[in-house]
Amino acid sequence: MVLGLDGWKNMDRIPQLKWTLLAGGQSIFNDSELAGAILDILISMCALYPSRDQVTGAIIRPFPKIKRLLNDPTCLPHLVQLLLTFDPSLVEKIVTLLNTLTQDNPLLPQFYMTGVFYFILMYTGSNILPIGHFLKYTHLAQAFRSDEQQQSSGEKKDIYFRSILGHLLPEAMICYLENHGPEKFAQMFLGEFDQPETIWSNEMRRLMIEKIAVHLADYSPRLMSNISAIYSYCTIPIISYPQLDNELFCNTYYLRHLCDELKFPEWPIREPIALLKDCLNMWKAELEKKGSDMSVDEAYEVLGLDAKKGSDSSDAPATNGPPNESAIRKAYFRLANKYHPDKNPTGRDMFERVNKAYEFLCAASKIQQGPDEFNIYLLLKAQSILYRRYKTLLSEYKYAGYPMLIRILETEAKNDQLFSTGNTTKPTALLPIAIELLYYTLDCSELNCEELRRENGLEILTQVFQRCSSVITKSSKPEDFVVSVCQYSALCYSVAGHFEKSRDLFVDPEKLQCVLRELCHCLNYTHLKQLCSCLCKAAISLCEGDIRLRDLLHRHGLFVYACRGLFNYDYTLDESGIADPSNKQYVDNQLAFDYLQTLASLIPNNPQAVMAAQTFLTPYIATQLCDRMVLKLLNSNQEQPYLVWDNSCRQELIDQLDATRDYLVKNEYKLNVEKFGNPSEFVYTAHRSELIIGEIFVRIYNLQPTTALKDPKRFCSDLIDFLGTSSQYINTLMAMQIQHEQEQKSADDKKSNDVLHLEKQQHISQALEALKNVIRNNMGIETLCIGHFKLLFSLLRMENVGRLQQYALELILHLSGSNECVNDVSQANVIVYLLLVLRSSLSNQETTLEILNALSSNVKIVRDIVDSGGLLYLLDVFSNGQNSKLREYAASVFSKLMNDRLHGPRIRLQLIKYLPNLVVDAMRESCETSIQLFETTHENPELIWNDHTREMTCERIGKQISEFYQRQRAAPTETKWSLDDAFQLLGDDEETQRIKQNELIVGGVYVRLLIANPGWVVRRPKEFLTELLSRWTTHTKQPEQLLMSHTDEFEMLTQCLIQLLHAQPTLCENLPSIGFLPSIVQALEVNSNGAMLLLPQPLNGFKQAMQTRRDHLGLMAECLHDLFRTPAPGTPDEFIKEALRCQLIDHILTLLNQSLNDVEKPGSCKAHLVDSCKLMAESLVYGEQVSRILQSSTVWNDYKDQRHDLFIQTSSHMQALTGGSVGPQIAGYLTSSASSTTAGKQNMTVPPPLVDN
Repeated sequence: MVLGLDGWKNMDRIPQLKWTLLAGGQSIFNDSELAGAILDILISMCALYPSRDQVTGAIIRPFPKIKRLLNDPTCLPHLVQLLLTFDPSLVEKIVTLLNTLTQDNPLLPQFYMTGVFYFILMYTGSNILPIGHFLKYTHLAQAFRSDEQQQSSGEKKDIYFRSILGHLLPEAMICYLENHGPEKFAQMFLGEFDQPETIWSNEMRRLMIEKIAVHLADYSPRLMSNISAIYSYCTIPIISYPQLDNELFCNTYYLRHLCDELKFPEWPIREPIALLKDCLNMWKAELEKKGSDMSVDEAYEVLGLDAKKGSDSSDAPATNGPPNESAIRKAYFRLANKYHPDKNPTGRDMFERVNKAYEFLCAASKIQQGPDEFNIYLLLKAQSILYRRYKTLLSEYKYAGYPMLIRILETEAKNDQLFSTGNTTKPTALLPIAIELLYYTLDCSELNCEELRRENGLEILTQVFQRCSSVITKSSKPEDFVVSVCQYSALCYSVAGHFEKSRDLFVDPEKLQCVLRELCHCLNYTHLKQLCSCLCKAAISLCEGDIRLRDLLHRHGLFVYACRGLFNYDYTLDESGIADPSNKQYVDNQLAFDYLQTLASLIPNNPQAVMAAQTFLTPYIATQLCDRMVLKLLNSNQEQPYLVWDNSCRQELIDQLDATRDYLVKNEYKLNVEKFGNPSEFVYTAHRSELIIGEIFVRIYNLQPTTALKDPKRFCSDLIDFLGTSSQYINTLMAMQIQHEQEQKSADDKKSNDVLHLEKQQHISQALEALKNVIRNNMGIETLCIGHFKLLFSLLRMENVGRLQQYALELILHLSGSNECVNDVSQANVIVYLLLVLRSSLSNQETTLEILNALSSNVKIVRDIVDSGGLLYLLDVFSNGQNSKLREYAASVFSKLMNDRLHGPRIRLQLIKYLPNLVVDAMRESCETSIQLFETTHENPELIWNDHTREMTCERIGKQISEFYQRQRAAPTETKWSLDDAFQLLGDDEETQRIKQNELIVGGVYVRLLIANPGWVVRRPKEFLTELLSRWTTHTKQPEQLLMSHTDEFEMLTQCLIQLLHAQPTLCENLPSIGFLPSIVQALEVNSNGAMLLLPQPLNGFKQAMQTRRDHLGLMAECLHDLFRTPAPGTPDEFIKEALRCQLIDHILTLLNQSLNDVEKPGSCKAHLVDSCKLMAESLVYGEQVSRILQSSTVWNDYKDQRHDLFIQTSSHMQALTGGSVGPQIAGYLTSSASSTTAGKQNMTVPPPLVDN
C-alpha cells in the first residue's frame, strides 16, 4: 500500500497511475503547463463571478458557486499544495487565485487548516508581492486559537498573539506587514535589515524555511507518494532566531536597537504614547514574571517520552540521554492528531497540554525564571528616550511607573553588592538608568514631582544619592556608575526645588537637609565637570525658590565652591564663536557660567551672601552676576570706574577660596558666615589706597569721566554725602591753616599723621573732581548740589591744598550754568570765599573770574559781591595784574556788574572813584580798550592820564586790598566793604589837585581841551550838551555883576558850545528835546550881543526839514509863522535875509501850489505859510525884494488878498517850547499853560512869558 493512502484502492482510482501508465502519444502540456492553464481558467472564472456588487459594493450572498466549489475541503487543500512545487509561475498564480477566494469568504478563518501559511512561507522565490497581499488580508483573520485560549490570554491582545504568523515570523515583521502594507513588507522580506523596527536577513529567511520544512517533514513524503494526501494541520513551535537574542520587541520596535543612540540616533517614533504604554505594561509583566509551572520531566511525561531512554512508549529503539528534537516532534504529531478537537471532541484539554509541553521543550533553553534584568534595562532606557525626546507631548500625562521605579531604587539602595566591581562596571546596571528615567519624567511634567513626593520617592532617592556621593573620589571618572547616579540625582533635586512642599523637605533636618551638604561635598570634585554642572542646576533651583535654602546652602559653603569655579573661563573662545562640546575649554566655559548662575541665585535676600559677594567680587560684580560678561571681567585685567581687577586681585581671591574650601572639608561643611566675607577681614591690596564711593573707584572715574554710569544721580548724592562727612576734617584743617598751630609730636607720629592727612586730602580732591565730572557729563543732576553750596564754597579756603581748591572752583564754575544753582548760591552768603581766592590763589584767578562773571546775572549775588569787597578785588586784578587775559576777565565782570539794573548805577559811581570815567565806560564796550586806556598816557578832552596817576592808582588799590584781605580772611562773613560818598582814590594827590584847579570840567570833559580840539567826538554827546547848556544858562541867569566875575568861565562855555554845535551840527536836533531853547531865547532877549549865532542858519534848516519831513509840515509852518510874527529886536531882517539866501520863499510858493493832501490840516498849514510871506514882505529892509518874488508868482495871486484867520487857531504848545524852571529838563511840548495871546496879535515884539509848572 502506498504511503499516505487510507487503505487499498484499485489502480484506476489513482490519478498518477492513469496519467503515467495508461496515457500514450505526444503530450500537449507538461505538468507545470497543465497546472498553469487550469489555474488561469479558475482565476478567470472567479473574476466572472465577483463576491461584491460592482455598482453598490455590497457583498453577494450566497457566495458564488465557483468559489464555493474551490473553497470545498476536498478541493482547497489540493490547490494550496501547489505552493510546494516552488515553481514561480505556479506559485504566483495560485496566490492570485487564493487572493480572489479570500475576499468576503465566510470560511476564511479556516484557511490555516490547509497549511497554506507554512507552504507559502517556504517559497524561496522573489516574486512575493502577491504573497504579501495574501498575508496582509488573512493573517489576522484565522481562528487558530480556541475560545479558552482567547479567554485565558486576558489582556494579551497584541498582534503577535492574534496573527497566524506569530510562530513563524519575528513580531517586528508581522507589525511591519500590518503597519506598512504588503509592498513595504515584500521589500523588507527580500532585503537585509538591521534597525529598530525590523531585523531581517536572508539567513533568517533560510532558517525559517528550514524550521518549516522540518515541521512538514512527515507530510512531504506522503504527498510525493499520494497527491491526494491532505495536510493535517499541526501548530508549529515558535521559531527562535539567533539574530534576535537579547532583543526585546515592544510595540513596533526592538528596544535594544532603539536604545542604541550611537548607531540609531533620533530614530523616529510614530506613536510615543502607545510605545510608553506598552513599555509600562511589559515592565509590569516583567516584574511579575515567574517561572514556568511545568518542568522538563513533566513535559516529557505529557508527550509520552522517557527522559532517560530518549524514546516514547512505542517499540522504537531506545537511545541514551534525553529525547532529541525529532523524537519530540514525532511524539507531538502523534498526540496532536489523536487529541485534536476536530477529530476528538473530548480531547481538547489533552490537546492543550500536548501543545504546552511541546512549546516548553522547544524553548526550554531560553525560559528564564523571574524578571530579566536586561529587559528591564531596555524598558527603562526606552522610556528615558521617550521622555527626553517627546517632553512636550508627554507633559499632559501623569507618569504611572513610579511605584515600580521606586521599587528598583529601594532595592538598589539596600543592595550590599551595589558597589561591587561586577555591578559598577556593568553597562546595563539598573540604578543609573532608573534615576535617569526618574529625572526625565520629572522634567517632562513637574507635577510628577508631587506624585513622587507622595510616594516617598525623594527619601528613597536621597538614600541612593548619599550612598553614591560618599564613594566618589578624586580618581572617579565621568563615566563611572556612581558619578552617573549623582548627576541624575542632582537633576531630580533641581526639579523638586520648584515645589514648596518639596522644598520644605529639604529644610527639615530629619528629612532631606542632608542633601544640601552632599551637594557641596560633591562640588569638591571639579574634574567631574558634568556632575558639577548638574549640582549647580540643583543648587540654582533650590535657591531660587526659598530664602531658607539659600541661607542653608551658604552656610554649607556653596558660595566658596561656586566662586572658585569662575576662574576656569577663557573669554577668547567665546568671542571666537566656537561651540564644540568636545572642546575641553568650551566645557569649562559652560561650567563657569553655571557657577555664575549659582552665585546669582544664592545672593538675593541673603545678607551674608551679599556681603561676601561685595567683599570678594566687588559691589559692581555682585550686581551683575546674571550677565555672562562678568566671567570676562573676572578673568581679565580691568581698570574702569566700577572695577579695578588685576592678576594680584585674582590670585588673592583664589588663595582665600582654596583655604576656605580646605576648612570646609575639615569642619563638616560648616561655614562661619558672620566672619566669612566681612569687609574688615579681607581687602584687596590693589584696593587699599582707592577711594570707593557708591561702588565706583573715584580715581579711575576721574581718568575716564565719559564712562556711562548706571545711576549718575545716586553717585552724585554719594559724593556730596562723602564731602559732608569730611566736613569736620575740612573745618579742622582750615582752622589749622589759619591759626598755624600744630601739636608737637614725635617725628614718627608726625610723619604718620602727614601721610594720613595727605591721603585724606587726596580723597577729598578726587571726590570733588568726580563730582565735577559726573555733573559735567550728565545733564540735569546739578540740582542735587542745591543746599550744599556752603560746603562746596568752604573748600575754597583750602589754600595749602591747591588741587582741592582748583577742583572746587571747576565744580562751582560748572554749576554756575544752572539758574537753580545760582539762586541757591545767592541764598548761601558764600561769595566772600570766592573773592578770597582772587588774592590767595593766583593760579586759579581765571576760573574764579569766570565764576564771578556767570554769577553776576543774579541781583542778590551782585549785591553780595559789592558788599564783600568784590569791586576792590577786581580792581586789584584789573590794575595790578600781570596777565592781560585776567585783566580782560576782570573788566568783563565789571561790565556785567554795571549792567545790572538795580545795582549797576551804584557800582559805576563807586568805580569812578577809583578809575577815570573813560576807562570805566570803556569796559562796557571793549575790555581790551579799557586796559589800553588804563596803560597808556592820555591828554584829550575826556581824559588826562599819565604815568604818575596810574602808578598812584595801582599803589593805592594794592594797599587797600591788602589791608582789606587780611581783615576779611580772618572773619570772612563778618567783614564788609563800603565807601564814603566823598571818597576819591586820588583825592589828596597833588597832581590830581592841580588838574582840578586848572581845568574846567563839564560832564567829565575838559572844556579847554575840547575848545582846542573841537572835532573831538565825545562819548555821550547828548549828556555832555545837556550839562554844558545847564552850566551856560546858569551863568546867563546870574546878575550882571556876578557874571562879570566869571567872565572867563562863561566865555569858555560859550566858545565851547559854539564850536561844539559848529563841529557837530547834528547836536542841534537835540536842543528842543533837552528843553533849553526857551532859556536860550530868554538869554538872547537880555543879551543882544549876537549870541543867536549859536543857531547857525536856522531857516536853511527849516527849509531842509520842510523838504524831508512832510509829515511835520504843519508844525514847521506854524513855527515859521511864529518866528516872523514875534521876532527878537534886531533879528527880523537877519532872518529874512537868511530866507532870501536859502530861497525859502520860492519853496513856500511851491508848497502853496500843491494840494498838501498828505499833510494834516492842509488849510491851516497854507494859512501859516501865507502869513509868513506877508510878514516878510513888511520888512523895511528886504520887504521890496520879497514882494517882487511874490508878485512874480502866479500862485501868490490866489492867496495875497485873502485873510486866513479862520484857519489859524491859537495853539498853546507854540507859546513856549517847555515849561518849568530853567535847567536840563526833559522836553515837553504839552507842558506849558494856555496863553492869552490871540490870533490878532501878530505884531508882538516880545515872546510870551514862560510859565513855570
